[in-house]
Amino acid sequence: MSDKSKVPPPEVNLSEQFKKEANDPAMQAYLKSLGIDPTYQGPKDDPRRVVISEFAVIFKDHEKPAVLSFKNDEELKKAKKTPLTIKEGCKYKMRVTFRVQHNVVLGLQIINSIHSKLTKTIKDTEMLGTYPPKNEFQSVEIPKHGYHEAPTGALARGEYKADMKFIDDDQKCHLEFDYVLKIAKDWND
Repeated sequence: MSDKSKVPPPEVNLSEQFKKEANDPAMQAYLKSLGIDPTYQGPKDDPRRVVISEFAVIFKDHEKPAVLSFKNDEELKKAKKTPLTIKEGCKYKMRVTFRVQHNVVLGLQIINSIHSKLTKTIKDTEMLGTYPPKNEFQSVEIPKHGYHEAPTGALARGEYKADMKFIDDDQKCHLEFDYVLKIAKDWND
């Protein structure tokens, strides 16, 4: 069976599921152990399933992260015009702050591609996992352990175009945005 013919299972309404299992304390306890809040109510004015509020590059030896905020459409459009500066040779990782609304998202993953005129495309896929809906935002760091190291040297310096996608197991794209990474000789360049 090809991926194109794969049909996702029907969605389960969580509040209805809790009502259906009201007389089964073991099932209620199981659903709660999965992080599902029986009192959760999704926002009526926002149909999005995954809401990403911030994307940041954090550094091992530098206090100030490079941050893109996504609180509205204008900030999302601004991301491709606002370079995130990374000092050459520094150790860094990415942090995504998000929440899931309305229903469980199965197999949320990030696909990050970085392009340069001098180098081939670097493409990373990071599985974040399955998340129940919550009112609170949560953060995930990539990689989970350790840091990436920025390239060094005159040929590595410059701007790199990048794009990031947040997709789930059903191949539904929840957010896609372009951004620019700038490898600089120093933080202030």
